[in-house]
Amino acid sequence: MAKSRAHSVRPSGFPGLVVALLFIVAALLPLIAALSTGMQLGRTSAEFATALGLTAAALLFLQFWSSGRYESISGRIGIDRTMGFHRIAAYALLAFAILHPLSYLANTALADPVAAWNRLMAMASSPRLRSGVVALAGLIIIVFLAALRTRPYMRYEFWRMFHGPLAILVAGLVLHHALTTGAYSSQAPLRYLWILYAVGAMAAIVLVYVVRPWRMWREDWRVEQVRRLGERTVEMILLGPVTTQLRFRAGQFVWMTLAPHRPPFHDHPFSIASAPAELPHLRLVINEVGDCTRSYERTAPGTRVAIDGPHGSFIVPSDKAPVLLLAGGVGIAPLLGAIEDAAARGDPRPYRLLFAARQQEDLICLDRLRELQSKLDLSIRCLVDEGHRENQTGTGPLNSRHVRDLVEGIDPQGAVALVCGPPGMMEVATDALLAAGIPGNSILYERFDFGAGKSRLDKRRRNQALLILAAIIAAMAAFSVR
Repeated sequence: MAKSRAHSVRPSGFPGLVVALLFIVAALLPLIAALSTGMQLGRTSAEFATALGLTAAALLFLQFWSSGRYESISGRIGIDRTMGFHRIAAYALLAFAILHPLSYLANTALADPVAAWNRLMAMASSPRLRSGVVALAGLIIIVFLAALRTRPYMRYEFWRMFHGPLAILVAGLVLHHALTTGAYSSQAPLRYLWILYAVGAMAAIVLVYVVRPWRMWREDWRVEQVRRLGERTVEMILLGPVTTQLRFRAGQFVWMTLAPHRPPFHDHPFSIASAPAELPHLRLVINEVGDCTRSYERTAPGTRVAIDGPHGSFIVPSDKAPVLLLAGGVGIAPLLGAIEDAAARGDPRPYRLLFAARQQEDLICLDRLRELQSKLDLSIRCLVDEGHRENQTGTGPLNSRHVRDLVEGIDPQGAVALVCGPPGMMEVATDALLAAGIPGNSILYERFDFGAGKSRLDKRRRNQALLILAAIIAAMAAFSVR
């Protein structure tokens, strides 16, 4: 029964290239619809301004889907990558929206800057353009607050409560602006397309604010036990119904909300640190980084829990050996789940774990990992940055030499590496793995901070996202000079 649960989950979603192409087509559909109207071509600068506005509106509506947890779309590429692209696309959307009115003034600005400024002020104060002006202001606020989301003074719950509703308001204003002021949008093909985009965004909103919260509460999950693992780490054991419909693969994560709070404004992502065979028990290892997570240790047994999952593609592939695992601090959580699962299944492959932490006490779950060595071909190497350390514990922080030692004696082309930990540690680890010969497509990692990062793999992801946006910009340019 337990093994059938473990193997009943299959990867969902489209390949990354398919998702990218679908996104490009969806972003450019308004331009295609505008071409079908047969309207007379205007000045190049005016047509480019129109292309900026049409594409910015399309990107805004698409943001409602790229920000959601839709495994049927992004299951193979990972929610962290879709959210990372969502963030990059938001900056592009804001740039397009700001350049949209300015491009109409390009010719005037070159000939008479004062006249261009006066015209810009007239546009900003025009009752006819008011919905567009307010939408632009709202968009600036959304992106600004999102950029501050990870700062200590920005409460996560406040950002969640503010971000979505303001985005909905901005989308409504953009729809009104397009339908009431756009020359192309006044024509049937584009007008119907905007309605279709709005309906799609509304469907995403209903899924996020109605359907998903209902699904999160439909099973009776409760807190069974909470215990302290380290100075800033707790373990939470959840118990669900014996007949639970939850099916996950080791390494995935869930979004969790503790009663009396309600999703979607109070749910947080946590990696699953247990194996599918342990269901209906679910183990979460939680790092106390904010007011919410610091209160979890005081959670009473029996407290209701809302679960949304599983999510993520941080999964050990079945066709790679050996398996290299690199963890930093609480980043051990999904890797512990992978090791527990491998032991439960009797996986014969060699597993090599490099576990780094700031202090010896931060090497959480180490006793359990050593117990699993009797059930699995598992070697463990530990690093500690400061303070006392056990005899077999090396000196950190993790660097390229440690990674080379981990890879020594194996065929790097056939291995797979899973990396989880603080952003800086993952950057060092992934770059060192690449230098040691591990192929980039065999290095798996997830970043809950949704940041672009500085490693070679992070830059590769960012360049892939920028390539998508470059294709969209090229299409806008072609539209304006046709």
